[in-house]
Amino acid sequence: MELNFYLAFEILVITSFLLIFSRAAYQKNRQTVFELLAAFAFGLLLEIVNIYFSHSYYYSEQFLLKIFDVPMVIGMGWAVIIYSAMLLSDQYRISWTIKPIFDAFTALILDLSMDTVAIRLHFWNWKIPLDQEWYGVPFENLFGWIAIVFIFSFIIRFIRTLSPKRFLTKILQCLSPLIAYVLLFFGLMLFLTLAIMPFQINYLGDWSHLLNLYSREDFSILYNPQVQFWKMIILIILVVEMINIMAYKVLRSKNIIQWRFDILSFSILTAMHLFFMISLIVTNIYQTLPFLLFIAFFMFLIHLALHFAPLFLQKEKHIYFFRRMSPQIIKTKKQIETIIESNLK
Repeated sequence: MELNFYLAFEILVITSFLLIFSRAAYQKNRQTVFELLAAFAFGLLLEIVNIYFSHSYYYSEQFLLKIFDVPMVIGMGWAVIIYSAMLLSDQYRISWTIKPIFDAFTALILDLSMDTVAIRLHFWNWKIPLDQEWYGVPFENLFGWIAIVFIFSFIIRFIRTLSPKRFLTKILQCLSPLIAYVLLFFGLMLFLTLAIMPFQINYLGDWSHLLNLYSREDFSILYNPQVQFWKMIILIILVVEMINIMAYKVLRSKNIIQWRFDILSFSILTAMHLFFMISLIVTNIYQTLPFLLFIAFFMFLIHLALHFAPLFLQKEKHIYFFRRMSPQIIKTKKQIETIIESNLK
């Protein structure tokens, strides 16, 4: 019996979404419920608009539930990935303004191994050959993953700093998917403009095509070899800088405390990595492209490192499952240890 990868993927994503939603509902955490639903709305919005305007990819007809040619499970997938990444970065005691970079990087390492397999399973199809850019995945899609998760995470974390009772806060919460998409659009336009600019100057000698970037007749310019090269260069620079910022902020913190090891977040992200790694092996795709198996395994190791790094970085190892240890409790605990040590002396 042939394995139905579509059904397996839908079950994985829907189950993950319901687990996060159910836990938040059980804890009566209305904020998490709202943020998860907002991420779901954002995921659907960006997919529907992108497919309608760009025409650069399309989804398989074998997905069950769809809205305007976009599977419902894709919107849920964005919500699950974004929120799981945010739960992971919350394990690090760093500024909330830096955590969106962690979240974007967490999503990127998943997409680097996921997208190349998904297009070969025909979950979705890009209109470029499978041997171009990132093994058939446009470089702007990799940038899109970074921008999507970073922007939405930043907006949600910013809203958390505001008073929940203020009317403006409630307006921002409701408009967060739309605000995130507008910022994403300008971010993508900036990325593509920077990639096309050298080609325009060196080969065409004019700037007229920059104003018609998303028109159908000029869309092919994005896959010109020179433009592809500059997209790759910009993406590499961006990822290297993300890693530099993450490493600097983590190593600079002297008292890195792992507030909690979230089993749910770890399990969901691990399941997604393993799903596409196993699919790569079961379908024998790795035999023709063994490098994809190396990438999948390497990205999985980075995923594990991000989850377990605090265990090795912190001096005091406090691991708590599904609950936080407040700073006041930590302070009191240290005071008690100091009193005991002084009495022993």
